[in-house]
Amino acid sequence: MGLLRWLDGFLSAKLRQAPLAEFARSRLLAGAALSLVLVAGSVTIAFVIAGMSWRYVIGGSTAAAGYVATLWSLRRASSTRLPSLLMSAFMAFSFLLTAFIANDPYLSAHAAAMLITILTVYLLGPRLGLVILVPLALVVGVGHPLWRQRFGSEPPPLTHGYEWVMHTLAVTCMFAGWAVGWLYSSGHAATHAALARDIKAREEAEAKLGELHRTLLDVSRQAGMTEIATGVLHNVGNALNSVNVSIDVVTDQLRGSRVSKLVQASELLGQHATDLAAFLTIDPRGTMLPAYLGALSAELAAERASLLTEMKALRESIEHVKSIVSMQQRHARYGGVVEQVTVPQLIDDALRLSVGAFELLSIDVRREYADVPPIEVDRHKLLQILLNLLSNARHALVESELPDKRLTIRVGPSKGGEQLRIEIEDNGVGIAQKNLTRMFSQGFTTKKTGHGFGLHISALAAQELHGRLSVASAGPGHGATFTIELPLPSTGQ
Repeated sequence: MGLLRWLDGFLSAKLRQAPLAEFARSRLLAGAALSLVLVAGSVTIAFVIAGMSWRYVIGGSTAAAGYVATLWSLRRASSTRLPSLLMSAFMAFSFLLTAFIANDPYLSAHAAAMLITILTVYLLGPRLGLVILVPLALVVGVGHPLWRQRFGSEPPPLTHGYEWVMHTLAVTCMFAGWAVGWLYSSGHAATHAALARDIKAREEAEAKLGELHRTLLDVSRQAGMTEIATGVLHNVGNALNSVNVSIDVVTDQLRGSRVSKLVQASELLGQHATDLAAFLTIDPRGTMLPAYLGALSAELAAERASLLTEMKALRESIEHVKSIVSMQQRHARYGGVVEQVTVPQLIDDALRLSVGAFELLSIDVRREYADVPPIEVDRHKLLQILLNLLSNARHALVESELPDKRLTIRVGPSKGGEQLRIEIEDNGVGIAQKNLTRMFSQGFTTKKTGHGFGLHISALAAQELHGRLSVASAGPGHGATFTIELPLPSTGQ
């Protein structure tokens, strides 16, 4: 790793920050250029020591200068294209120049040409590499042999020094090829390691996303249960208010009841039990007593009827509380249980469970229910969707300045008859066209106090029910219509 960091010092800042494949190619190019500088320099020195022709020295020095220029360009380049082209061109040029000026019939077919091919193809790619390799192959295979036959002379016999130089060059090219392969392998391994890290990071991200999705579902279910509980408390509170009113009325009537007057009349009759006939015919109080008792009985009968009416209202309020609690118990189950559900009845339950009765908000609720069969569905999820949509509709209507606030709920089959359509339409504030495609996105909301989860979770819940949730609006001030589509039972069932 220390060697690789040292090689990175020959690269520009842009190359060090380049994508992984480009970065690996930059490292290989720097390592190959350094290796070739060492090869060309050592061979040139060997030529001088061996006392060989100055032509060899010129070829080696030219190659070394080209590779140094490649390293210089790497410190300033933003991509490897120009440094790669520069090094490949210098390798081919110096190789051919040495072969021509040295008057050597064997040099152009030396194994060093293999290194040129390997580096050129890797650094420039198969297609652009042909720009270097095709002219090189033509000169090596055709040009140099023809030139030797027409203009060359027979080379002197190989000296021992020249022989050692050629073998040293071959061995150096072998190790240079190995170095190129090692750099490629390390770059390839780094790429795979990074890819493995990317895959692991993606798996972790997917796991976190799944956990977040489950958390959102739990939060949504809790929010739905909170909505139901709040609605139950609200409706129970309204019913208890009616109970309190009835109790106060009954208490006031009993407190002011005329029964005490009947007791007084009975006591008066008891006092004159021995002279009752004279009392009733002669005594002024006695003569008025029959008429008084008649009037009192009429008042007591009216009082009794009023008390019975209040007791009936009290009983109805208590029955209402019982029905609300029973309905809450029926819906307060864990989700995931598919059962047969009558959709219109579930919608009516959702309306009763909604926080703040629509009637109390002066909202005209219209029900347009077609005759549809029950469907097999998760009651809790569908109720959750309905509560969210009713809550949104209520907010849209409350914020609207229209005097005739209206909520229309339609239930019926789709045109093809394969799906059940539930439409919740309001004439509230409406939705801007630019927001229609974002209504079901996670976190998107137009409410100041909204969290952006309700519609997103509702859309996911509709998909889990093998249906879909959509929205339409003509724009701000024109209301909105949310549509739930759910599969109907097939005729073969």
